[in-house]
Amino acid sequence: MWLTLIAVVVLTILAYKLFFGTSKNSIFKQHGILEIDTSVVVGKLDIFLGRKSFPDADNYAYQTMGSAKFCGITEMGTPLILLKDMELIKKILIKDFHNFMNRRELFSEREMSIRKMLPFLQGDEWKGVRTSVSPVFTSGKIKRMSGYFNKVGVEWVQSLKDKVDASPNKTLKIDVINTVNQYTIDVIASAVFSMNSGTINDPNSVFARNAIEISEFTKWQMIKMGFALQFPKLGELLNIKFFNPKTIDFFEKILEQGRKARMSGGSETKRNDFLQLLVEAKKGELKAEEKDELNSFEKEAQIQGSETGDKKQWLTEQIMNSQSLVFFMAGFTTTSNAVTCIAYALALHQGVQERLRWEVANIAKVDGTFDYDDLSSLVYMDMVVCEVLRMFPAAARIERVCLHDYRDRETGLFIPKGSTAAVPVYPMHYDKKYYDNPEKFDPEHFSPDKKAERLSCAYLPFGMGPRNCIGMRFARLKTAYAVAHLISNLRIEPTKKTPVPIKVHWTGIQAFPPQGLELKLIPLK
Repeated sequence: MWLTLIAVVVLTILAYKLFFGTSKNSIFKQHGILEIDTSVVVGKLDIFLGRKSFPDADNYAYQTMGSAKFCGITEMGTPLILLKDMELIKKILIKDFHNFMNRRELFSEREMSIRKMLPFLQGDEWKGVRTSVSPVFTSGKIKRMSGYFNKVGVEWVQSLKDKVDASPNKTLKIDVINTVNQYTIDVIASAVFSMNSGTINDPNSVFARNAIEISEFTKWQMIKMGFALQFPKLGELLNIKFFNPKTIDFFEKILEQGRKARMSGGSETKRNDFLQLLVEAKKGELKAEEKDELNSFEKEAQIQGSETGDKKQWLTEQIMNSQSLVFFMAGFTTTSNAVTCIAYALALHQGVQERLRWEVANIAKVDGTFDYDDLSSLVYMDMVVCEVLRMFPAAARIERVCLHDYRDRETGLFIPKGSTAAVPVYPMHYDKKYYDNPEKFDPEHFSPDKKAERLSCAYLPFGMGPRNCIGMRFARLKTAYAVAHLISNLRIEPTKKTPVPIKVHWTGIQAFPPQGLELKLIPLK
């Protein structure tokens, strides 16, 4: 009875906010912000129920606002200021970052393992943890893990070649997502835990099932997210959780065991994995290396301002577990989606595949492995990966919460304290102003000349500024290793069932390839 009563009250309040609280938002009118009604393409309940996505609303607003530098939209009863001007975006993400440090809060203290992940931390705690773990993700540290990329890559491709040899006509039809997941889960398990998940030989293992479940973002989770954004206190009262506690517990037990062994053990327990690097940071033993060079993306991410205290104080047991968990979750989903989309693009563009195969062949070792520095230097590989991430970005929107009233003198924009500023990454990646023929897959969009003449803000698959994706280097290298191992051994082609064009589905702000996407693998002549 009580649950029914609560449900009725909640739905009544939600309906009121959605249908009566979103027609015209007073914040926009008060501060002279152009308001665009996205409900003409995304219904009042569509996002909440998972029928439409944030990119649908963003794309409509982006196109409708024309030459305006910003506009206001209302999303599930919440006002957002959508930014289009490149200089304004750079101010919010970098120059004036101190006033836009936080993201919207999504998780309650009942899901502490998720709440304490770096992407969801707030204020000084975020700053302290980010500063403490940043050295883990430099080039020298990622290179320490490259042996896992090669080991898993060789095993994965050999498994595929064996299946090709055993198949009729030496042609193997594959479910791309499931096939790529075998590589991704194994390599992430190795890089985080130094363990062999056995997924290549047993795709339905307990580890694999838990990995897929914890990394999936379903429509039901989208509904719960919408509820949490609208009614955070009530969501906490009702003990609404995004993730299966049993799945979280499965990984935390593995992490706890590994962390304790590394904290208490000697040199014999050391591993070249993420958990080891966190332990070294906790002990104050994580040293800079000559290879730890920063690129422009990483330099822009450096945090300015006062010190946040001893780095070791931030790395509590909970924080270390949460960072290992998010590293696994984000690394799995991002890489799996990227490699799947790259395989699809190469199957439909044989000329691109041949050119990339030639580039990869020039650095392949006799044993079929690849040197970290050689692979990192491949120009065309970088162009292909960048183009796929343009068309299928890991996050279609970047959000920042305004900490204090903010006024931009050049544009006249006023953002009240507590309001959310959003960068519409997805429509920006398809803007003809920045990309010729943006609907077409074309790695030449990222030739050195094209990249040099384009504003850096026009390409944001990993965000920008101090709150960018800290694992960008790891994700891109892991993706490149998978592609290099695959195309140096097998040719990828479409089948009669391969959809053209591909239709991704959005869950929240993340794009996923369609389930059951089929391609075929053929031995190289």
